[in-house]
Amino acid sequence: MTTLYWFSGTGNSLAVARALAQQLDDAILVPIASLPASGTIVPTSKRIGIVCPVYFYSLPLIVKEFLDRLDLSSADYTFLVLTMGGLPGMAAHHARRRFRRAGKRLDAAFSVGMPGNYIAMYNARGRESAQRMAVRAEAAAQRIASAVASQRARRSIGRLALLPVSALIYAVIGRRFAADCRSRDERFTVTDACTSCGTCVRVCPVENIRIVGGRPMWQHHCEQCFACVHFCPSEAIQILGTRSAIRRRYHHPEVSVEDIEAQRTAD
Repeated sequence: MTTLYWFSGTGNSLAVARALAQQLDDAILVPIASLPASGTIVPTSKRIGIVCPVYFYSLPLIVKEFLDRLDLSSADYTFLVLTMGGLPGMAAHHARRRFRRAGKRLDAAFSVGMPGNYIAMYNARGRESAQRMAVRAEAAAQRIASAVASQRARRSIGRLALLPVSALIYAVIGRRFAADCRSRDERFTVTDACTSCGTCVRVCPVENIRIVGGRPMWQHHCEQCFACVHFCPSEAIQILGTRSAIRRRYHHPEVSVEDIEAQRTAD
């Protein structure tokens, strides 16, 4: 049996996890956000996979904390699948280091190019471009599933020549992002277009949003997944100091509000 632990904001990693599960007959999907926030996590499967996005050249904080609590003593094969809008950066290296702390080797790491969603810094891809990437990602998931089924080792992803550059970029901006990630929601604001529909509350994987006086209020334990921004039906949520108001919203075309909402509860 294969257990696929996943975390997703706008659906890219969930779509890849689903595609892998379809190819791996015995796979089960477990959303990381549904797991207890403390205590050791002991999988029952012998084959363990983690599917998550790359955030600022590393792993999302929720995934790092999950890996620090994961008991891999009974695992025979472990693998990581990164979805990314740019480069994998140091994400696989940081995962590998955490696996070593747990006394286990990360046997394989893979990456899948997907539309980026960090609207605070750049525009999302257009619909046609995003759909083309989704098709390519589906094919990539099939190749990854084949490698996982045969328990193939794959130690590196991306170009090794870029690793020193990635390490430098992470040192300059990645560490800063990790340090203040959860308070960066202080920059989130909402316009009069807000209808108090509560979609932002529903899609937040860490229950970081409350509706107060008819408007969303962020509680400063944010993962910066931007699900609230991209799924808002009226595009009312903006990020102060950025051009978010004129940038496209994005979520994976096959992932719904209900799908993202459901990651807070175990299947």
